[in-house]
Amino acid sequence: MDKYIQYFRQARNLLRQEKAFCAIYILGTGLSITVVMALLIVFHIKIANVYPETNRDRMLSVKRGMERSETTTSSGGISHTFIETCLKPLENAEAVTAVSAGEARVQSEGSRRSVAVKRLYTDEDFWTVFRFRFSEGKPYTAADVQSGIPVAVVARSLAQRLFGDAGAVGQYLIMNSRQYRICGVAEDASWIAANCYAQVWTPYSVDPDIAQGWGLSGFMGNMQAYILASSSAGVGKTKREIEDRFRRFAAQCTEAAPDLLGQPDIHWQSVFREGDNSIDFSRVVWQYGLVVFVLLLVPAVSLSGMADSRMERRLAEMGIRRAFGAPASTLMRQVLFENFLFTLPGGMAGLLFSWILVVASGRWIMNIGQSLTEIPPGDAAVGFTPTMLFNLPVFGLLLLVCFLLNLFSALIPAWRASRHQIVDSLNVN
Repeated sequence: MDKYIQYFRQARNLLRQEKAFCAIYILGTGLSITVVMALLIVFHIKIANVYPETNRDRMLSVKRGMERSETTTSSGGISHTFIETCLKPLENAEAVTAVSAGEARVQSEGSRRSVAVKRLYTDEDFWTVFRFRFSEGKPYTAADVQSGIPVAVVARSLAQRLFGDAGAVGQYLIMNSRQYRICGVAEDASWIAANCYAQVWTPYSVDPDIAQGWGLSGFMGNMQAYILASSSAGVGKTKREIEDRFRRFAAQCTEAAPDLLGQPDIHWQSVFREGDNSIDFSRVVWQYGLVVFVLLLVPAVSLSGMADSRMERRLAEMGIRRAFGAPASTLMRQVLFENFLFTLPGGMAGLLFSWILVVASGRWIMNIGQSLTEIPPGDAAVGFTPTMLFNLPVFGLLLLVCFLLNLFSALIPAWRASRHQIVDSLNVN
């Protein structure tokens, strides 16, 4: 511990002696880290558990399918029948929900102004898979879904827009010329949570066409399925059970061959899936890993040049310390430690810059990594929360990036300084 305290004191003295150099180094580090951190924050928000997708670590999805026959090939959503017969009875799942998205215009009774909203048709299990918080009322029940009662859950921002400060539960709204009774008001979700984001949720049974299947095998339809595994450790077991059930379902189809396109996907895989194409997820990991590596390597080369020039000015100091018995390994550790102390505040600045970049360009930057974008209707905001931008995983990513950048930029200068001949170091003017 004493030696690290000594390293810290020496770094502090260097900061006082070379203020201009240290300021440029820290600022350069911050700008270098900004793009990397912004990219990592985007993927963290897309993959980590965020409200109301608080169970992403144990969620599977089947969003699209394909049906091939001798004469035709069709692709699209999956049918309600397939979800009910093959996915709902899963033994290793806590809940399975069927979801279909749509758009609508809503207005309060007596109002002539309508509002464009995103609408989701769901079943009662939707509220188990996705954990919304309710400020008023409660979600619709299995009995509501089975009977097709026109009830709705609305987002709190929409409730305030339609009814002001008056309670919304029990009131009625008009949606696409049909009257719905509001049974619950849910706290708004960010459209980053694209699997469940909406402003109005209704039972799918209010529109018989939603559950209608099509195609030759009874596999194709208008819905998507989200499966909540019993535990994070059991996701693989649930995935294998779905694949086994699908094989048995496909074996019974004689007129056309259904295809799950490699699904079900665990959540992070669904982020990168593009349309109907099967995807090599190991290749995706390598591609983005290479991008991060290059984004770190390019600025590290510049910072390494700055660190190397500083080492040239400190060769006499290094020579004296080695003459008094300091081993080369100690000098190398000191240089790496000092450089890390300069990299860390630069990293903090880079994290701040990356937050500004992510928030300022939220509608664009959150579409990185997916081809089918989710554009919120009307004036819906992206909806970043403090826990999305700053938490322990994000801070851990920052430390990792700082460490890697420090390693790339300081390793060679530190090694060269530690290996320099003592006599040559003492003779430097």
